[in-house]
Amino acid sequence: MATVLYEKPIRIELAGYNLLVNGDSHPKTARTLSQMKKVMMSPAEDIDLDMYYMYRNVYRSSDIRFDITVIPPFAIRKECAKTFGHYHPGSEDGLAYPEVYQVLRGSAVFILQKKNRNGSVDASVVYADEGDVILLPPGYGHVSINRGENPLVLSNLVYDRFESLYADYEESQGGAYYYLKDGELVQNTNYIVQKSEQITPKTLDERYGFKCKDLLSEFAEHPKKFEFLKKPKTMFRA
Repeated sequence: MATVLYEKPIRIELAGYNLLVNGDSHPKTARTLSQMKKVMMSPAEDIDLDMYYMYRNVYRSSDIRFDITVIPPFAIRKECAKTFGHYHPGSEDGLAYPEVYQVLRGSAVFILQKKNRNGSVDASVVYADEGDVILLPPGYGHVSINRGENPLVLSNLVYDRFESLYADYEESQGGAYYYLKDGELVQNTNYIVQKSEQITPKTLDERYGFKCKDLLSEFAEHPKKFEFLKKPKTMFRA
């Protein structure tokens, strides 16, 4: 039986790991464990499986696209299933492109990290539940993790004219922290973490003056609200 995620502005349903948009099957891309071995705390050598599914361009307006990501609820040698992790490049105005996520179903942990000039990183650990909207600020790399017992369904809005940067995560064996099934955070010893915080989605959004209750409906009704995804400096205008 399909789970209805949205009725309007378009009907979006999730049937298992198949996404239906207005009744039609939407293309998906799977990231496998074999593709993610270099970013896992302790990868299992004897198995391979789909770690998560990406459904891009579910909805779009101009150069901003609305995607959905689904992460199954399992662990690999105690580490919870997660995305690969990446940074965004700099925009024309100098700041790196931001992104916005929302938890549609399930429970998530977002590991955000920003590089410092001395080679260390500052990390923010964000615990998010169904309905929470999370702004990923300019300059922060990020990993999304399923910390629950059910599939984690995420939506996101992002500018569509750049390529994400994965090399730092691959070279450092993942993000600054690993999240284990029992809720333990384990620091990745390939990093020097200069500052670390645990922060709620609401507090993080308020830090940057961002307010949103539902990504898709507000994007469909007021697309200009999300122009900062193209031009990050407009986030900081009074």
